[in-house]
Amino acid sequence: MNFSLYKKIFDKVEGEINEMYNAKESALRALSLKYETDIPSLERMCYIMEEVLMKNKSDAVVYAGFQKRSRAKAIWERYLKIADNVKKIYLFGEPDLELKNHSNIEFINISKDDELYKEWFLVIDKKMGKSMMVAYDLDGFGKYSDEKMRKFKGAKTTDPKVVSLASEYLNDFLNK
Repeated sequence: MNFSLYKKIFDKVEGEINEMYNAKESALRALSLKYETDIPSLERMCYIMEEVLMKNKSDAVVYAGFQKRSRAKAIWERYLKIADNVKKIYLFGEPDLELKNHSNIEFINISKDDELYKEWFLVIDKKMGKSMMVAYDLDGFGKYSDEKMRKFKGAKTTDPKVVSLASEYLNDFLNK
């Protein structure tokens, strides 16, 4: 499918693009930013965003795009705990691996031909504390022997209007 969350959202986040390779945690905690970075920094950014979901139950609906389902394997136990605290998690990815089911997690299969296959995203839509990040894979799989060297360009925001818009786009995608 020809839907790109990155293309729909990136220009709606204000600011200049910052290089965030080996970024410090304080930089990754910024409420709004545009960036170019690598996988370790994206992993830390998402971890920081997910922390709020680990602490308390909430009405959150979470949209998580991993490109490939296997990319979620290392943090799957964490996602099962998050699923206990939220209304729903939609996990997008190529179905290259079976993961343990949870009643609050719905797997959304994407293929290598989908635009979303080139994107990594985490959208946390809830009444209070909305946040999101979306990043476009500049390199693709197979370029490096160490996949963590892959580069991404993206944006992060806590602007409720932008996060709500991202949720609407993803819901439209789900309902097609």
